[in-house]
Amino acid sequence: MKRYVMMALVAVLTTGCSSVVTKNFKVFTNPSDAVIRVVSGTDLKEQQYHSPAAVTVDVPKDPKLAEKAVLEVQRENYKPKVVALKDIREGETLNLRLEKIIQNLVRYGLKYRMTAPVTSSELRFRDRVIAIAFTIGDQSFNMRFDNVGDHDVKILWERAEYTDVNKQPHRIMPSTVRFSDRNNPLPDQIVPAKASVQEAVIPITNVFLFSQKKGYEIHPLFPLDSDIAAGLKGKSVNLFLPVEVDRAIIPYNFRIEIIDAVKETMKN
Repeated sequence: MKRYVMMALVAVLTTGCSSVVTKNFKVFTNPSDAVIRVVSGTDLKEQQYHSPAAVTVDVPKDPKLAEKAVLEVQRENYKPKVVALKDIREGETLNLRLEKIIQNLVRYGLKYRMTAPVTSSELRFRDRVIAIAFTIGDQSFNMRFDNVGDHDVKILWERAEYTDVNKQPHRIMPSTVRFSDRNNPLPDQIVPAKASVQEAVIPITNVFLFSQKKGYEIHPLFPLDSDIAAGLKGKSVNLFLPVEVDRAIIPYNFRIEIIDAVKETMKN
């Protein structure tokens, strides 16, 4: 009988001497890609989560340690939000919205001209085979391609290439190719006689799989939101676009110069 009494007493003392309270709760954040940082336990160990998160924490009973046991949500350009773990109820669902920091944003507008194979401020070229016109977006070279001849024209995308302002070459892909196929050999594109196509031409190295959003992200062609863009004035890029017509390959090189970089400041 004494043995059972002693065991019960030990169990009571052990439970009563626990230095932490364990809690389980869920966290949703807005914006959804904010980082959730949790500091808990008597050793104040830090863990990170992404929204939505199911979180288990040990909240110290020691008041001094409990002050340091927190949940913090943070994201660049937003005010962080901190919640004491002792103030979170067991089983609670937290919906934490961050407030965006009001700041001045820098953005540059670039101006271009074609310098080869012809000089054109409108980024246009025409010969007896093709007529081509470019407009340059944040993420792609938007191209209208006209076959002005009497034979089908084949755009050889697997041989096409983009050379950036640092003279680094990159494979390019048209918007008709799926992002998931970007690292495979690219098929030729046939443009019938007197027909035209419009494509967004993208450097393949600028396309990334963004696992958190379960989709793809395209990096910009130029750092337009940075003062680095001011140094682009006078630099050139090159689009090499070989085409095949009547079993002959014509290597077109379109050199585009950045002739100005205009700084614009706006309130966010």
